[in-house]
Amino acid sequence: MLIISLLVGLQQSVTRFATRRALAKLTPQQMLDIGMTEERRREELSQANLFGWARDLMLLMRNSGRLL
Repeated sequence: MLIISLLVGLQQSVTRFATRRALAKLTPQQMLDIGMTEERRREELSQANLFGWARDLMLLMRNSGRLL
């Protein structure tokens, strides 16, 4: 069960990392379409690095017991 939880957490954190990287390529019109402000975009992009990925993984693992 622990291994499955770890793999799910890893998959979710990789997906979140990829989504943040794709966010950097959006045009201003696309940003308006999804309702995201430039400030929020900068916050998300600041987490699109190895430290942000590791932090997301740790938070997902810490909260996995509460979700099950």
